[in-house]
Amino acid sequence: MKKIIIYVSLLLMTCAAQAENTLGIKEPMKQGGYYVGKVNPGDKVTFHSNTVKQSADGYFVLGLGWKYKPVANIRVDHKAGGHTMHQLDVVPHDYDVEEITGLPPKYVAPPKEVQERITKDALAVRKVRTISSDLDNFKEKMIWPVKGRISGRFGSHRILNGEARSPHTGLDIAPGAGALIVAPLGGKVSLVSDQYYTGNTLVIDHGHGLSSVYAHMEKALVVEGQMIAQGDEIGIVGMTGRATGPHLHWGMNWYGERLNAGVALGIE
Repeated sequence: MKKIIIYVSLLLMTCAAQAENTLGIKEPMKQGGYYVGKVNPGDKVTFHSNTVKQSADGYFVLGLGWKYKPVANIRVDHKAGGHTMHQLDVVPHDYDVEEITGLPPKYVAPPKEVQERITKDALAVRKVRTISSDLDNFKEKMIWPVKGRISGRFGSHRILNGEARSPHTGLDIAPGAGALIVAPLGGKVSLVSDQYYTGNTLVIDHGHGLSSVYAHMEKALVVEGQMIAQGDEIGIVGMTGRATGPHLHWGMNWYGERLNAGVALGIE
């Protein structure tokens, strides 16, 4: 059911699965997904009491957390006057439990001497996730960074060497060591770093708070500040950091919100 409130009037309209509303966003939305919408230039979009950044032609992007509530409320204040409230249904996700064994103990319970490095690594990644550039690569249709077996899913509750840990924050793809990784969306490289947990790590800014991360690579093929196009080669699959085999950990973020790349690809 799609619900649109215009001023004080409530209109109830039945919609087909994955139908588009007047924002151009497909419904129902899914937990962990990011969505691109469009309004008339000059209109103001508000989500969770925050003004959403827009391109000059009215495009915007927003992301839903992995445990997002059943309804997303989006307010549009029209330049011509008045406002519209959009109430969009959100489908819950049934997350798995993954048990991973064989990790070196130092990656499950890191020794004190590496705690400073771990903190520094986390701050570097957190910083680039605050970037709110005017790039509009978020509008592009997502492609796979690499093709291979899905070895880990977003949101799965992980048990590492028998110890419960935080949910998995990305999609793991295992095509084999040495496979080339390409950019699923164009953008600007905001971070290239060797991190304790994620090994050789790369972050790309796609604009308006949307970013992507690529971890455990053998090496990066790009440098910080480099502009790249969708499909450009950006790295090589490896198993650096906390990994038991060669794979790509691919994550998405909308500012600080962790997202599920699988939703954009239609696989989750």
